[in-house]
Amino acid sequence: MPIAMLTISDWDSAHERDKMIESPTWSEIESTIRALNNENLNDLYLYPEKNNTETYLCIGGGSGRYVLTGSIKNQSFPTLIDPDRSSMSSTQLVVGGQLGDYPSNWVMDLCTTLQTAKAFYDGSGFKCGVKWQTA
Repeated sequence: MPIAMLTISDWDSAHERDKMIESPTWSEIESTIRALNNENLNDLYLYPEKNNTETYLCIGGGSGRYVLTGSIKNQSFPTLIDPDRSSMSSTQLVVGGQLGDYPSNWVMDLCTTLQTAKAFYDGSGFKCGVKWQTA
């Protein structure tokens, strides 16, 4: 199975409740992404390895606007960017239970988010053919 664990965060006021699904199907991941609402459901995590929480893809936001970022062994931190859009303007999204301003070239539509998540799920990880900015 390409993804060992899906973690879904549900923010009730300032409290976070996590739901974990072991060996999720693509259908479960896709429906979870579609359920993100930029309110209480505003982030999920895909872990390729069951006992490795230092490598993951996080998808945050919702309602048609998403940020995709992650960690590789807690050493590099890739963020999906659209190189054709400016980073000068910003978009407000709720990620991790907090409202934040994100560069507009970090904010993706649902189609791009699903395509990237599917490639990550299929085993490509962060080498899935999209443009990542790494910190």
